[in-house]
Amino acid sequence: MMNAYKSGRKILYVVNHFKYHGGIERMLSNKIDAWSEFYQDEVIVVTLNQGNSEIVYPPKFPFRLIDLKIENANAQSLNDLKQLYSKLKTIVKNEKPDILISTLTGIPSLLIPFINKKVKKYLEIHSSGALSVTKSWKYKWWFLNKYDGVVLLNEDEKQYYQLDNLIVIPNFISHKSDSSPHYQNRSKTIISAGRIHQDKQYDHLIKIWEKLFDKFPEWSVEIYGDGDEDLLKQYTKYISTNKIERFTFNSATRQLDEVLSNASLFCLTSQTESFSMILLECKENALPTISYDCPNGPRHIIKNDGILIEHNNIESFSEKLCKLISDDELRKELAENAYQNKNVFSSNNIIKRWNKLI
Repeated sequence: MMNAYKSGRKILYVVNHFKYHGGIERMLSNKIDAWSEFYQDEVIVVTLNQGNSEIVYPPKFPFRLIDLKIENANAQSLNDLKQLYSKLKTIVKNEKPDILISTLTGIPSLLIPFINKKVKKYLEIHSSGALSVTKSWKYKWWFLNKYDGVVLLNEDEKQYYQLDNLIVIPNFISHKSDSSPHYQNRSKTIISAGRIHQDKQYDHLIKIWEKLFDKFPEWSVEIYGDGDEDLLKQYTKYISTNKIERFTFNSATRQLDEVLSNASLFCLTSQTESFSMILLECKENALPTISYDCPNGPRHIIKNDGILIEHNNIESFSEKLCKLISDDELRKELAENAYQNKNVFSSNNIIKRWNKLI
């Protein structure tokens, strides 16, 4: 995996790490495979603090990984920021990439445009500007305009950025196989997945299920994800105190496709989602989705294969979820539509838009 191989072009990705379960990490793996499969490009991944940790989503194709061993650049340590700039400058000089793509945030993201101005540089922003862009960003616009492009995941995100170099390229998914998964004989399980964080609003899903669990004794809710332990304790305490049955939290898993392919429904109750990878994976696994219409990704992904709910409307969500649980034929129809729509965000379609940047 770490061995170099010859190709016509060289792509350098700069990321915080490649060791935690998350959308950025999954997309990085998908992009390594897409660049390699469709264009035979060489991909080098530069991490700030991977250490000796395993790669969370190993790509199918080979790539090189260079770890800078920098711990506190994102905490604005002046010494670490200097190291970051110096080490990246050396790597770019030695490797001579055709393009540099970064997912870094904060001050580290502002330094990269000034490293070897001859190399094209693009910044990927994976979070929604609805929450991440604050008044302090007025000091960032000048720096971010120095990139050759700032890549957003959907058109609605443009409203938050005072930049002249915005580009929209959505996330994509690599197909597992050509055989369609069957929706019959699925377990009566409702799935959600993602890090344990306030933004995911799992407390909403708990309250939604609180209204329904007595009506559907054969059904259960399972959440897969790691994160804030204190928040998880709050959730589990609420579940216990209110005697809510069949609602469980599980650790993040590398077998998420298997989990999705066996479930009957997927729920998303996030505060924001710029372009949720998990919704794409639901299409791949013929899984109907019900989601808040939160800023700004779900409305660009869910069409005739799921249901969008007014943002933060717990009552409406519970009513629609009740309808989906009760209607086997509707779920089956949505599942079939989901699988038919999977090619909209396929790797061979979306990577062409990235290829135009080189």
